[in-house]
Amino acid sequence: MGMIAIGAYRVHEGREELFLEALRQDIATMRDEGLISDWRAMILKAGADVFLQLVEWADEDAPARSSSNERVMAIWTKKRTLAENLSLSEVPGADRLFPSFEELPTI
Repeated sequence: MGMIAIGAYRVHEGREELFLEALRQDIATMRDEGLISDWRAMILKAGADVFLQLVEWADEDAPARSSSNERVMAIWTKKRTLAENLSLSEVPGADRLFPSFEELPTI
């Protein structure tokens, strides 16, 4: 069992499809680069314009390595042009006792 990372994002109006494409590319690239495990990564919809990305890091050094990986950083830069990062407390419904979100395909 590893360390699960959760990214939360509010997508800019009209950019949903481009953002979802970037999330899927992010998962594939991080997996190709050995930064995340083979655990089934997830993309969840948490409101009209809010999405969560769940991945399992490959090891404890993977978060730091991802920040210096050119392929990953290019995708993260693209994601920042399409959405803003949120804290989990800003995710609609996260304040419920058992928050539930819609799962979207990762491919």
